[in-house]
Amino acid sequence: MKVLTFLPSRNGIEGSAIFEELSPDDLRLVISRASVRAAPKGAFLFLQGEPAGEMFLLESGCLRLSEITADGCELLIRFVRPGEVCGDRSAIVGAEYGASAVSKTPIRTYAWTTGMITALLNEVPRFAANLFAITTRYLHYSRERYRLLATASAERRIRWALADLARSIGSPNGNTTVVAGPSVQRDIADLAATTVYTVNRVLSGYERRGLLTKKRGRIVLFGTLLANEGTIPLPLSINRQVTH
Repeated sequence: MKVLTFLPSRNGIEGSAIFEELSPDDLRLVISRASVRAAPKGAFLFLQGEPAGEMFLLESGCLRLSEITADGCELLIRFVRPGEVCGDRSAIVGAEYGASAVSKTPIRTYAWTTGMITALLNEVPRFAANLFAITTRYLHYSRERYRLLATASAERRIRWALADLARSIGSPNGNTTVVAGPSVQRDIADLAATTVYTVNRVLSGYERRGLLTKKRGRIVLFGTLLANEGTIPLPLSINRQVTH
């Protein structure tokens, strides 16, 4: 496991749901209890089955959350984007991480230990309410995603995965959104629980219909495709859903 280094910063986190409606004094208190860290691409923040000792708020970059199933297969759960929390099981003393988190890009995070979280839950009631709301939203996301994987066609799952990637790692540009990365079709396949061959076939069909363009490592989605596909909301903000 790669060692994380400490670098102080506060940029890009104030809009997070974990800080929703905190007073200035409470916000300063919560932030003062965190360790601010940086890590390179490929660093593991935590591993599935390890004691859950820290909760992380992503300030910049992108994290990949994945789970090893009972039959030994890796299941991509979601990508964590700036402003989102992961490792929230650490709020429960003695809990284990239910997934592994690895950085897809260089990242910066805020981290709170279980002891710090326990103290803050007692000292800052609004922080406790925010964390409860975030955990509830994550459970809803997981339930709805598993339902989608169990009941929807491969094409429907791929369309949802495209919209989910656009939300989490896409770069909006007018009426288009660019989803880029060296393994973007593999990421879509993992999210949609299908094969890269099937993803490529479906994307080629979308391209012929003028819904997107694709090159190696880059997909440009047009608004007509995104407008017809909702995402399962995640708590970047408790009271607002992120849409394109």
